[in-house]
Amino acid sequence: MSNSQEHTSGTVANLLDEGNPVGVPLSARYRKGFAFKTIGYRLPVILTKVIDQMSRDKNEIGERLGQEARSEVKEVVGALAKLKNELVTNKAITEVNDPVWDDYLSLMAKTYFDDIKEEVKWFFTPWLHAECYFYRRIRDAFTATKYLKEYDPFRKQKKEAYREAVEASSVLGVFTEGKLTGEVTDDILQTFLELSLWGNKCDLSLSTGEKVSQNCELGEQLGELRKSILCDDSTQVWSTLSQAIKDNGGQESSIGYVFDNAGFELFTDLLLADALMSRVQHINFYVKALPWFISDVMVYDFHWLLKAMRNESGVPVLQKLGEKWSAYVESGKWSVVDEPFWTYSHGFHEMKDADTKLYDALSKESFLIFKGDLNYRKLTGDVNWPHDTPFKDSLRGFLPAPLVTLRTLKADVVAGISLKISKELQSKDPDWMVTGNYGLIQLAK
Repeated sequence: MSNSQEHTSGTVANLLDEGNPVGVPLSARYRKGFAFKTIGYRLPVILTKVIDQMSRDKNEIGERLGQEARSEVKEVVGALAKLKNELVTNKAITEVNDPVWDDYLSLMAKTYFDDIKEEVKWFFTPWLHAECYFYRRIRDAFTATKYLKEYDPFRKQKKEAYREAVEASSVLGVFTEGKLTGEVTDDILQTFLELSLWGNKCDLSLSTGEKVSQNCELGEQLGELRKSILCDDSTQVWSTLSQAIKDNGGQESSIGYVFDNAGFELFTDLLLADALMSRVQHINFYVKALPWFISDVMVYDFHWLLKAMRNESGVPVLQKLGEKWSAYVESGKWSVVDEPFWTYSHGFHEMKDADTKLYDALSKESFLIFKGDLNYRKLTGDVNWPHDTPFKDSLRGFLPAPLVTLRTLKADVVAGISLKISKELQSKDPDWMVTGNYGLIQLAK
């Protein structure tokens, strides 16, 4: 029996040896797509690592949180082992006693499975639904306990990712140090935009939690990396931002910045945010409310990064930036907002109905920045669009404010590039959509 058969148990006959059809959401049903590789291989590996990490850390957990917490590790491990069994044997996705999630499960059943919930299984439901549900179930394993309710099983990896990137962050800090002392031109903003884009190459969920080495020469390589930006709307970004601020009628201008990963990527995001303070008065940073996709930013991760930077006494440039950015937070110029919606299975085109309050809040922003692959998947509904579909069309009406997405490709969904480009890339590298080696700067207004 092959590995793929082992991972899909008795459901092999129902899987298809083909790529995902055009015009429908990505699904692990199609064995030649990245969704199948994720559900079949990457997620079980991630679960195994969490289980192993919890087992190794139980004594340390007991010392830090008490012996009762140590004894609860066994309960968590048991729940995660059960989840892994459900995943690899393609069991039905079950309710979690949360109306938002359970209603969405019903919607999936109605939309794709003739209203039969038992048919909504890991390999058959849309990939976005299955993968988000996976991380929700990991969280449930902890919230079912008394002492480990707030435990983040990925926190240690996120901290290590920052420490591994101190040298790269320092070099980048020096590279950008003099760029904000005078007039911040569009060209300077462009440099920070591209730094943030390529910071998105760092993603622990793509590497299943393995360390990702950082490029210490990122700043010097932007010219060469520009050749790998498949769609670059950045010239329009600055004119659109200026017009949006003008249209604000002189009121205090604000940007909404929807984060992706912690560590080095977050550092590059904050460099861009610092540069943008030359144009706006306030930035709202939107983060995850739950531990998510291993390395996604939570409120704790944001503040921990600034504290770690302030404590870098041997790296003056990082210490200086940490103090500067902390001052932005203390003065209210920067705010960090966690919202449950970012960890739902919904595409963003469903936000207006699913979370009207959040949609209205985004509508009050002068401009929006969406970082990373998962946000891109949600912007486009994780649909396998024809690649030349205009990016704005792929949003299906989601446009609370003018927005730009900065994303390196790590999933086989993309819109807004020419068919000529995608065909050339496909002939050169069949995995071009999932390696993180190509980027997008796409604007919708």
